Amino acid sequence: MAAQLTLIAEKRQQGLGLQVPRYNPRPPGVIRDGSATAAVLAFMLAKRGMFLTHAQIVKGTGRSAKSVDWALLFLRSQRLVECVPDTARNSRYLRYRASP
Repeated sequence: MAAQLTLIAEKRQQGLGLQVPRYNPRPPGVIRDGSATAAVLAFMLAKRGMFLTHAQIVKGTGRSAKSVDWALLFLRSQRLVECVPDTARNSRYLRYRASP
């Protein structure tokens, strides 16, 4: 990191127009307060140990189905939520729970 900043400073002195990387107030991969992802995670942690359907999560959080879809995708990628096929209905349907 220090070497990169030194290189940027040298390039700026040479007049190549490189700038110091700017601060990003919304970095990717961060769960923000008040977001649908935070609401889904809080709901899942409150029901820890229970497998829930997508419809139960939508109803419990009061968020739209699409925002819950994106939240579950993100939480699964971060391994905060796990899923299993719903054998009572069809294996394409999933049940979710907070990771132990």
